[in-house]
Amino acid sequence: MALSQAPPLPLPLQEKGSAAHVPRHGRSIREPRTHPPSSFARREPRFVADTKLITVHSCGGRLGDARTVFDGMRHRDLLAWSAMIGAYAIRGMYGEVLALAVSMVVEGVLPDRFLITRILQACAYADDLELGRLLHSMAVRRGFMGRVKDVPVGNSVLVMYVKCGNVVCARKVFEKMVCRDLGTWNSMIFGYCRSAEWEEARRLLDAMRQEGTEPGVVTWNTLISSYARSGDLDVAMELLGQMEESGVAPDVVTWTSLVSGFVHMDRGDEALQCFIRMCLAGVEPNGMSIASAISACASLKLLNLGRELHSHAIKVCSVNNVLSGNSLVDMYAKCGEIVAAWRIFNEIPEKDIFSWNSMIAGYAQAGYCGKAYNLFCKMENCGVRRNVITWNTMISGYIRNGDDERAFELFQIMESYGVKRDTASWNILIAGSVHNGYYDRALRIFQQMRSLLVRPDYITILSIIPAFANLVASWKVREIHACIFHHNLEMDGKIANALINAYSKSGDLASACTVFDMHSSRNVISWNCIILAHLLHGSPNEALDLFCQMKQEGVLPDHTTLAAVIKAYGLMGKVSEGSQTFLNMTNDYNITPDLDHHAAMVDLLGRSGRLKEAYELIDEMPLIPNSTVWEAFLTAAVNHGNVRLAHLAAVELSVIDPGDPRVQRLASTLQDLTGKSIDVPKVMVSNKGRKLDEVESCSTEIRNKLYVFSNGDNVGLEHTLAELNSVLDISIGILDVEEEKEEVVGVHCEKLAIAFGLTNSPHFKNIRIIKNARMCNHCHTFAKLVSKKYERHILIKDPKCLHKFEDGKCSCEDYW
Repeated sequence: MALSQAPPLPLPLQEKGSAAHVPRHGRSIREPRTHPPSSFARREPRFVADTKLITVHSCGGRLGDARTVFDGMRHRDLLAWSAMIGAYAIRGMYGEVLALAVSMVVEGVLPDRFLITRILQACAYADDLELGRLLHSMAVRRGFMGRVKDVPVGNSVLVMYVKCGNVVCARKVFEKMVCRDLGTWNSMIFGYCRSAEWEEARRLLDAMRQEGTEPGVVTWNTLISSYARSGDLDVAMELLGQMEESGVAPDVVTWTSLVSGFVHMDRGDEALQCFIRMCLAGVEPNGMSIASAISACASLKLLNLGRELHSHAIKVCSVNNVLSGNSLVDMYAKCGEIVAAWRIFNEIPEKDIFSWNSMIAGYAQAGYCGKAYNLFCKMENCGVRRNVITWNTMISGYIRNGDDERAFELFQIMESYGVKRDTASWNILIAGSVHNGYYDRALRIFQQMRSLLVRPDYITILSIIPAFANLVASWKVREIHACIFHHNLEMDGKIANALINAYSKSGDLASACTVFDMHSSRNVISWNCIILAHLLHGSPNEALDLFCQMKQEGVLPDHTTLAAVIKAYGLMGKVSEGSQTFLNMTNDYNITPDLDHHAAMVDLLGRSGRLKEAYELIDEMPLIPNSTVWEAFLTAAVNHGNVRLAHLAAVELSVIDPGDPRVQRLASTLQDLTGKSIDVPKVMVSNKGRKLDEVESCSTEIRNKLYVFSNGDNVGLEHTLAELNSVLDISIGILDVEEEKEEVVGVHCEKLAIAFGLTNSPHFKNIRIIKNARMCNHCHTFAKLVSKKYERHILIKDPKCLHKFEDGKCSCEDYW
């Protein structure tokens, strides 16, 4: 690709010791002492006729006849060898070219400047560095490398070294060349791009311009396409700008490199912008650029634009091209048009593995695992062998559609069909298990993966980390963090952000801060993660300090940041500052307040007791309030003892989610307090027959073993609880409309977990508990008193808050 502006360039060579060195062809190249005459004027008429006949047969496509004439010649001179070697070279039969070249030298005929470039070109394409070095040596000894007219030979030597991967020797040849043309510079730049030495390639670009050689379209395309393939698309776009400024118009190769590069890096929007710029510039897209643009539509699910590109592909007759066909199948499948995808699939004349995989993935994503499996079985009968992607697609389809058993069955048998599992195979099972809530199974799969010496990648880490983002898995987060270092995985933005989030939710704010401080490429998501971590741990001052630091570093906040800032002002009781942030966010940051911002404002006003203002904000907001908004209002009303407004919030919550058992309990309590009824299903009190997630339960970990408790469990802790109740003076003065009374459901699960922790871990200071429902006021007071009396740190995470109890106080400041 980098050589179209110069004559064909073979790879360069280096001196190889003895001239009689035996190459891999098994025959030696030894230069004769005397050169046979090669002048056409001194050739016999018979030789001239035979050479012309070789040329005639070759031009007529009768290569066999040409070779017969050549083999029958009694005396073959340079022109005859050149004709026969040229016939093979034109057809890309480089093995034959090299074999003839060796035979020619053995017979005492040496190549001239023209022929040696062809043979070097064959060495380049055949990746024959050994023979290329010998030819380089011959070219030097015969004086083909030292004059202006020898540039084509020097270029051929240079390209030979480049294509054989020896950029060091290529650079030596480059430096010794007396004269360099555009092809010389293109070849050397291509060599550095090929070996991923981007900075050196850029330095050569600057050097060639300083020496008076202006880069051509091939020069620019070499650099732009190389950076695009490497994923450094910002530099590629910068080079595009320089290319246009220098007066060189980007061609279809330029634009296609950028479009496909953006698609490969999952930057579909920018890919389509490049495609549109190409069309506006009057450059006709080719099959590759159309296919790449269709793939961008697939990733963005832009069905209408995808259809327009489909029409354009029909106009330029590329729709039956397997590349365009595969992209169309993928686009229609991802956009939910499975019938259209199937029609395109059937119209592809020669389906490859990508065609079958795209159609199988389409059916699996649409939930038609049966049809996907039929294609999975049929493809081998059609002569297309299933690869690991095919198997992974089926496994992913089954696990995504809830058929874990079938997914694991395919995973187990795939290697018996000669297909080795890759890291992606394991990632699918881990991610699927986490998504379906089977966290322990995900951990077992991860551990098995490592025991089989399968190296995890960053997708593995991103898949497994969410499983441990809880209080009873802090040691597992540290294990995953250690795994990242052990396998030398790059600590990229996504992994760092996931670790910050996981450490925070596991109760380890210090480690979250350490990861954040060590993160070199922090973006707005990184800042959001650490700000939310401090809010979760009840540190609003630090959260606001981080917000100021974020702005000082030039990172613009997004809607999540501003919601967190309003929340932080609420925790600090700074109503005026929080309100100003809310009112000015459109002007200051061009962000329109959404439901999260309104919920944060309701929380801010509610905490300070401004219930009327909070209700007016809800009543006047331009959006329909969701459960988060009403729950914030309910929490405020309950904490300030306003039964009427709590009843109002309960009515709205019952409309949004009448099946929520918490709403049922709330309705029952408010009915007793106000004498009013709410039209929701009758409250079910008994735990019998209820699903696990409807029964209040919690879990705690002691000595790396997990224990689960439910309300009313009989676990032999009666004596411990009686002793605690006699020692602790618990008095509740706050309205608790959501509490399930212990007289009805038995001892609350968090009390059981605390008692169990005190009894079974007397030497451990920390007790960590995860609860699936809001903690009641009675248990909250109980935990505060236990933390003071027994000098324990108790962490309880419920759906509303992370409670950190220490020395009789809670980080939530009794508001949750």
